[in-house]
Amino acid sequence: MEEQTSFGIVSLVPPFTAIVLCFLTKRVLLSLFSGILVGGIILSGYHPLLGIELTLDTIIKSITDDWNARLLVFNLLMGSGVAFIWRLGGSNALSNFASKKIKTKKHANLGAWLLGIFVFFNDYVNAAIVGNAFRDIFDRLKISKEKLSYVLDSTAAPVATFFISDWIAFQIGMIQSGLDAAEIKTIPAFTGYLYSVPFNFYCILAVLMVGVVAYTGWDFGSMLKAEKRAEKTGETARKGSTPMMDVNNELGDPGDSNAGLSTFFLPILALVAVAAFGFWYAGSEGSTLMEVLEKTDPAKALLWAAFAMTATGMLLAGVKHKMPLKDIMETVIDGMKLMLLACAILVLAWSLGIITKEMHLADFLIEIVSGNLPFEVIPVILFVLSMVIAFSTGTSWGAMTILTPVAIPLVYKMTGDPYTSVTMAGIVFSGAIFGDHCSPISDTTVLSSIFSGADHMDHVTTQIPYAILGALVAAMLYLVVGFTSVNPAILIVIGIALMILLLYILHKFSLKRIENVR
Repeated sequence: MEEQTSFGIVSLVPPFTAIVLCFLTKRVLLSLFSGILVGGIILSGYHPLLGIELTLDTIIKSITDDWNARLLVFNLLMGSGVAFIWRLGGSNALSNFASKKIKTKKHANLGAWLLGIFVFFNDYVNAAIVGNAFRDIFDRLKISKEKLSYVLDSTAAPVATFFISDWIAFQIGMIQSGLDAAEIKTIPAFTGYLYSVPFNFYCILAVLMVGVVAYTGWDFGSMLKAEKRAEKTGETARKGSTPMMDVNNELGDPGDSNAGLSTFFLPILALVAVAAFGFWYAGSEGSTLMEVLEKTDPAKALLWAAFAMTATGMLLAGVKHKMPLKDIMETVIDGMKLMLLACAILVLAWSLGIITKEMHLADFLIEIVSGNLPFEVIPVILFVLSMVIAFSTGTSWGAMTILTPVAIPLVYKMTGDPYTSVTMAGIVFSGAIFGDHCSPISDTTVLSSIFSGADHMDHVTTQIPYAILGALVAAMLYLVVGFTSVNPAILIVIGIALMILLLYILHKFSLKRIENVR
């Protein structure tokens, strides 16, 4: 294969193929594989057979990557942990308990939102815990799978960007790269991160929007249709949909109806405790909390945590519930089967990411917008560019890695102000999370579909309108940032007010539209 620095506009073809086919066919595996195959053929000089070989090699490469392999095993073990909770009656116990405490849709939605904020130290663990805790509760109250997947996705990553987590360590590292590139010595990377937080408008709006929607019930568009379907027919998933994890069908009826809450909470507690310990232990070479987060290995910590969850389930099954060894092992395997579709999608999504990286898609997009642009439009351009890169590649971290070291020196060269320069990192992070939320090839989007039990493309299509609303408001605020020096706190208040107003208008419009259709 001939070396090439960039494939130009052709680099858009693989992700465009995959994303368009996802929306047209609703067949995620076929769509992702098609995108990878198209990219493989292009990279191999348009030779079909060599393209197939490269496609298969790329898939193998994504599976054998250390981080990816650990995440795959994490998912499989999580499936086993969920299976034990289900077959031992933990889900029944939580549902019975919740029926006394959580009696309305509003309380369920607000509870999931608040728990999503509370579990802030990792987005994957966030989706797993909140999804497992509320999946059956949402079903009982006839709340759609699409709504739960939206709550999971729109709290997990945005919350992780603000509180103590592996995300913060990564973001600080990216800011340090930008400071080094700009040769700025007057601001420590952590201080730069703190300055960037108020400019992460999309994440702030995304988290708050979930709370507003949960409290008011102001759904709109396809989400409103999904909620009306669940309310009227009791079908929390669309007829003909393919749930990413269908516990009822795969594992049969829930277990012992008299099981105690410990059957649910002990495996979850093991997950949380070992994850927290793993984050600390893997980064124990650091002398401060931020150094620990910077040096830790999240994938290793998550793997340990999922193993602890499954092991706890096995102990409960064998010791407390006297389950035969044969049934214990069957539960482990059956739980892993729950995750096979999700794992396949993750592998193909990662493979497509490898293809887009080898075709230098991000370099092409940066090249398009580079040039003699005035500073006034730079904030909104960085936001949009970060959105496009994350959406096309399916990774917010990839977009942050590419753009943060470019954005900070670019703005420093224009303004000479180090503090203005580091705020651009918050804008890049903001756009990256949006792209990650909307992309059907994003691993966090896939995981939200998994733990909510939603059809993946149903989740994507119902979440996108909410994400676009938040992004439009954020883009307006970034235009103001470019042309004025208004305090970001004031802009956030204005943005929240505008978001609430638009939510109300869209909700009323969607209600009228549904009534007119009848």
